[in-house]
Amino acid sequence: MFQPKTMHEMIKPLIVANFVLGMGVWSKSRQKIWSVAYSLFCLVSYCVLMKLTIDYLQVYYLNKVHPLGNVTFKAIFYANICLALCLVPSGWWRRKHMKAAMMRITMCEKTMEQMGIQKNYRKFYLDQLYALVFVAVVFVVFAAINYEGMFTQETPLHIKIILVLAVHYPVGLLYVSDVSFLHWVRYSKIRFEQLNNLLQRMLTTTPDSPQHKRVLKMKDEWNKTFITSATQQDSRSKDNTDTMRAVKQVHLELIKSTRSTNEAYGIQILFSMTISFVFITSLLYYAYSIIWVNMNAEMFRREMIPLVGWILFYASKVLIINHTCALASIEAANTGDIICELYEPSTSKEFRAEIRDFTLQLIQNPLIFTACGFFNLDHTFIHGVIGSVTTYLVILIQVGDLQKGNSTLLNNGTNFTTFNTLTTDIYQ
Repeated sequence: MFQPKTMHEMIKPLIVANFVLGMGVWSKSRQKIWSVAYSLFCLVSYCVLMKLTIDYLQVYYLNKVHPLGNVTFKAIFYANICLALCLVPSGWWRRKHMKAAMMRITMCEKTMEQMGIQKNYRKFYLDQLYALVFVAVVFVVFAAINYEGMFTQETPLHIKIILVLAVHYPVGLLYVSDVSFLHWVRYSKIRFEQLNNLLQRMLTTTPDSPQHKRVLKMKDEWNKTFITSATQQDSRSKDNTDTMRAVKQVHLELIKSTRSTNEAYGIQILFSMTISFVFITSLLYYAYSIIWVNMNAEMFRREMIPLVGWILFYASKVLIINHTCALASIEAANTGDIICELYEPSTSKEFRAEIRDFTLQLIQNPLIFTACGFFNLDHTFIHGVIGSVTTYLVILIQVGDLQKGNSTLLNNGTNFTTFNTLTTDIYQ
C-alpha cells in the first residue's frame, strides 16, 4: 500500500481531483503553466456547453414547457453557472495563499517530528480518498435523481450529454472545493488535538489529587524530598519549559497556516454559503407550493425528488462546513484550558512565564474561520441560517397567501360588478 512520506505526496488525491476539474493552479511551480492552460481549457469548454444548453432550452421553450423552465430551477441553473465561472479562476488567486500555508505547515511538521508527534500522513491520505469516493458516489446518485425529470422521451442523446455535463459540472466543482477546504480544516484540528494530548501528558493534577492538596502535601514533605529530588525536578522543569515553548511556537504557526488556507478558500465559501441560504429558502417555499397543488402521484414524485435532492445538497454544505470549522476552533481554544491547569506554584518561574506568554498569544490569535470576513463559520452560523430560513419562509408563505386572497376578492368583486351591470340593463 502506498505510504506517503512528504506533504506533497500526502495531498496527491486533492491535487489530482482539483486538476481534473480545472482548479489545480495551486500545485507545484513547475506545473503552473500546464495548470493554467488546462484551467482555461476547462473554462472555455464549460462556456461552450453553457451556450449550447441555453440555445437548446430557448428553442425548446417555443413548443413545450421544459422541466428546467421552472423559475426556481432556472435560478439554480444560472447561479451554478456564475459560481463555476468564479471557482475556476479563484484557483489563480488561491495559489499564493496556499503556498504561504504550505511553507508554514512544513515548518510545523519538522518541529512536531522533533517533539515526537506522529505525522499520520497515511491517515490523511486515506481520508482524502474516502472523501473523494464519497463525492463521486453522491455525484452519480445526484445525477441519476435529476436525470429522469430533466429530459423528455424525444430528447436527442447528444443533448442529454450536454445537459448532464452542463448542469452537474458546477456540482462537482463545489463538492471537490469543499472537500479540499475541509481537508485542511481537519488537518489543523488533528494537529491541535495532538498538541493538546502532549500538554495533557504534562499534567500532574487529577480529580483525586487537585492542586490545593498537592501544594499542602508538597509543603509537608518538602524537607524530606528536597535534597533527593531537587536535581530531578530541575531537569523535568527544564524539559517541560522547552516543550511548552515548542508547543507555543507550533500552535501559532498552525493558526497562521490555517488562516492562509481560509483566505485561499474565502471567496468560494462566501459564494457557497450565500447561494445555499438563498436556495434553501426558495426550494422549501417551492416544496410548500407543490404540496398544496392538486397533482397525481407520478407528477408529485417527479417534482419532489429533484427538489429534495437540491435541498439536501445545499443544506449539507452549510451543516458540514460550519460544524467542521467549529470543531477545529474549539480544539484550538481547548489549549488555553490545559495550560491554565499546568500553571502551578510547584513549577519553575520560567515555565510559568511561558504559560503566561502562551495565554496572551491565545487571546491575541484565536482560530476563527470566516467567509472573506463577512461572517464566521461555526455553530452560530448554522443557528442563524435555520432562524433566517424559517423567518423568510413564513414571510413568503404569508405574502403568497395574501396575494391569493386578493386575487379571489378581485375576482369576486368583478363578478359582482358584472352582475349588477347586467341586472340594471335588464330592468332598463
